[in-house]
Amino acid sequence: MRYIDQKNVDSAYVSGMREELKLYGNELNYAQTCWTVGYVIGQVPVNVLLNRISPHYIIFALEMGWTLLTLCTTWAHSATHLYVIRFFVGLFESGYYPGLLFLIGSWYTKDELAKRSNIFQAATAGGTLLCGLIQGGIYSSLNGKGGYSGWRWCFAIDALISFPIAVGAFFMIPDLPTVIKPNWLFSERDIEIGKARMLAAGREGPKPGSFNFPFFVNLLSEWHIWFFTTGYSLYIYSQNPQQSMSFWLKYSKNPTYTVPQINYYPSGIWATQIVSALGFSWLSDTVLKGRRWPPLIFVTVWHLIDVAVLAATPVYAKNRAPRWPYQVFYYLSGLVNCTPGLFYAWCSEIAGASSERRGVIMGTFNSVAYSFNAWLPLLLFKTSEQPRVLKGNISVVVAQVLLIGVLLAILQLSKRDKRREAKKVQDD
Repeated sequence: MRYIDQKNVDSAYVSGMREELKLYGNELNYAQTCWTVGYVIGQVPVNVLLNRISPHYIIFALEMGWTLLTLCTTWAHSATHLYVIRFFVGLFESGYYPGLLFLIGSWYTKDELAKRSNIFQAATAGGTLLCGLIQGGIYSSLNGKGGYSGWRWCFAIDALISFPIAVGAFFMIPDLPTVIKPNWLFSERDIEIGKARMLAAGREGPKPGSFNFPFFVNLLSEWHIWFFTTGYSLYIYSQNPQQSMSFWLKYSKNPTYTVPQINYYPSGIWATQIVSALGFSWLSDTVLKGRRWPPLIFVTVWHLIDVAVLAATPVYAKNRAPRWPYQVFYYLSGLVNCTPGLFYAWCSEIAGASSERRGVIMGTFNSVAYSFNAWLPLLLFKTSEQPRVLKGNISVVVAQVLLIGVLLAILQLSKRDKRREAKKVQDD
């Protein structure tokens, strides 16, 4: 539901919101930037709080906050209203994704982690896929009912669905293994097993007083936070070409597409992501014996080729429908979206035993990644330049080349650390 509530503004834009709120320039970019600014601000603080306050309280509060704000979007009547609401939606959504992946990394071992992380990642793709399908269905059945446009009904129904899920999160989200109390989900024995598993995996629980000046000096003096942050920033930026497909369909004049069709057809991108996330995570945990870098390198190289084709080929003639077989390259761009689950799993395994350390690193690289994505699309993926965005697509190709270098550097640095640790144990 978090991804439905995040992506619904994109579906609304091509479903009548653009015309009703007179968003004829780059206002959609600005609304997305407002969301991103709120999202960036809350990242690290929420990940710190997850080590100090029971996660089920925090996740419940975050989800209730953005649910109410999603409902408020139903009554937005100007771009300014949209900007303010999207900022606070981003603020409340900020800790949810990295927080839950941090929580997953606090319960599962190396041979389980990629699958669990990417089941979660596949669910986010399902949310984005459903967003277009829901918007299309609501527009067809409710547009104009009660004096509200179809896109307004979408926000209202999204909020209605989100509310019971938020309540469910309060009762079903577990705390960290070291602080959880026996409840209807976990017995005392379950908790002890969880603690023993994390101890064997070399991961510690939170420690009082650990957030101090030496902690941050040590964190900034090592390579993990810098390389993971750089790599994840390059990945997040690389997703931008995927949004262009909706614009091609909306602006096509021969033939034209209905609002439901504009919402339905791009859903193939997210279906590809689901298959990619589940398939590559299984491959990483089993056949590759816990190695994360091979699938990460593979999908990055593929995305480089994919976006290069989109940049170099006139996939769509002006005001014309998508031309096959090139349209399939938009669908196949979803392959790269298996990256977050594998990336978070890799970070959980090699960023150190400290729970606080892992939480801050994950919060930081997610926050910095979205901070870059707050302003770069304003320059290179302008709404007014959609759907061609040639400069943007070329920049993503360059980003993929850099990302391959960063992934290889992380691999070599992690191997170096293992050699040093083995030598230290041998010397002792």
